[in-house]
Amino acid sequence: MHARIKVISWLAALGLVALAPAQQETEHQLKLDLSALIDVAQVWTMNADALDAKYRAPGFSENPFIRWANGRSVATFSKQPFSNVAVELTMLEGTLVLEEAAVVFGSDGKANRVELRCGTPQGLEAHFSQALAEPKPGPRAALGWKKDATGKSLTWSSAQGRAVLQGNLAALEPPGSEAITPPPNAEPASAPSGELAFFVRVDELFRAPDLWTLTQDALERSFATTGVNVSKSPFYQWSTTTRDSVRLARKLFSNTNTDLLMFADTVNAEEVNLDFKNGRASKLTITLLTRGNSGQVSAEKFDAVFKAAGRALGATLGVRPQRSVPFGKAIVKTDGWLWTTPHTLALLEFNAEAPKGDVEFLRLTLSPASARNELLNVAGIGGNATTRRRDSLVSSVRRDTASGSVEITGIPMRDQGAKGYCVAASCERVFRYLGVPCDMDELAKLVAADADKGASPSIMYESLKKIDQHYNMRAKLLKIPRGYGLGDAASRSEVERAWKADLGKLVQEHINQGLPLLWCVILAPGETGVSPGLPPPGAITNGPRAPQVGHMRLITGYNTRSGDVIYTDSWGAGHERKVMTRAEAEQMTTAIFSMSPSR
Repeated sequence: MHARIKVISWLAALGLVALAPAQQETEHQLKLDLSALIDVAQVWTMNADALDAKYRAPGFSENPFIRWANGRSVATFSKQPFSNVAVELTMLEGTLVLEEAAVVFGSDGKANRVELRCGTPQGLEAHFSQALAEPKPGPRAALGWKKDATGKSLTWSSAQGRAVLQGNLAALEPPGSEAITPPPNAEPASAPSGELAFFVRVDELFRAPDLWTLTQDALERSFATTGVNVSKSPFYQWSTTTRDSVRLARKLFSNTNTDLLMFADTVNAEEVNLDFKNGRASKLTITLLTRGNSGQVSAEKFDAVFKAAGRALGATLGVRPQRSVPFGKAIVKTDGWLWTTPHTLALLEFNAEAPKGDVEFLRLTLSPASARNELLNVAGIGGNATTRRRDSLVSSVRRDTASGSVEITGIPMRDQGAKGYCVAASCERVFRYLGVPCDMDELAKLVAADADKGASPSIMYESLKKIDQHYNMRAKLLKIPRGYGLGDAASRSEVERAWKADLGKLVQEHINQGLPLLWCVILAPGETGVSPGLPPPGAITNGPRAPQVGHMRLITGYNTRSGDVIYTDSWGAGHERKVMTRAEAEQMTTAIFSMSPSR
């Protein structure tokens, strides 16, 4: 396979150095026609010296047009090649204006790739059609800068060479090369607000049945070759340090905005989560619409997205869907359709009131055909009971005698994203640990969570009690600060017992039994869920989560020597395990609840 040449951020990567003839300090305004670079009869015979000799200007001691890189194996032309030189770049007798151009030389010293970026590809289609052949539809980039997502993609191929035009980007390669790859996306300046805009074509990156052989390393490679000059990919984040789940979102970082395009770019999804099991992709969950991300969604918008998804799934999977019926007692009434193929199941599911305009969620879940029961158990929050007995949970407790830590293992991560869904995310994590299939967006309606503010302790307790009967579990108030109450959510006797409870003792008692605790807190300064930012270039930084006064996290352990509390936040990788002194924990606690199997 032809190795993709990454001519990334052609100027920024090289650095600008002033160039002046005869000691002049004023800027030089030059013009240059680069039509020879698309002359397929001649360009492939050109070497670096010939290119340098062709494009020179009198009076300059060095070539004012070309910046060389990689030992003169890459020649870059731009509108500002040096700080005191500006160049008007054109082709085709001045009718095509260029932003940048690059020539890449192969191991034989001859040109083997030409890359162009232009304002509009005026005349380029006609030139390639005359020089090569009639065009055919070309490959579309799976991800990159948002400004490069639009525009048609065409390819040309003949005995003279190959060419691809994708929006305002073009690349040309000599005859005999393998299938040409689209040109890389040179890095543009950020918007005045500092926001960087990208796109990902989700259904092209994650296409069944090849999806089910995707490994974590392969996923990272697919996102690495984007032409984006930043310290790490701005498109995804691992939800855990063990890389068993990856997340894509529109607002993944504070200064990025990514279109998650699907169904021939007709739908912009809200969030994508891909789970891995045994080193291979095992489930793809795509959130198309949610109240938490989009606010109030009209019936018309729901209908448009729902129909676009149905048409696309029917076309790509080649089968008709069947109506989906949730297993067990569905706490949130759902509706949906299921596509079944020999290799893939696709479940398009939504809350039953969504077609009328009361949209809570519209979700697409794909899994291997072999995981049918697991997929359907999630539908409508699945069955009505935990699959783990209370006495079996002790096996999840790990004790480290050297450090003194005692903590529960095997609690899955759920990243709540920028939404104030800490309650729903924490409950989903506990339920999944207990073997109950469920989903955060459905639980969000159940716990009356506000997308921006989360939920109050009294609402949290009312919600927990409302759902425990469906799972054969028991919700219990364990602790609340003295003098505080939960209104009608708790009796006077419950509240008085919770006032007297000792945090250290109740944590030890429950963790020793393998029971994580739902911990309501007031966030301390700096406790905003912000992950370390990415340094320049690109300056992508994790964004602060939605402002919250109250927050729910899970207590998952304690330390027998120091008395410290071990806990976790639903904020993704890096938040799986954190430690706080008992005194700090006491100070920020507003309530502690347990949710445990009743048998």
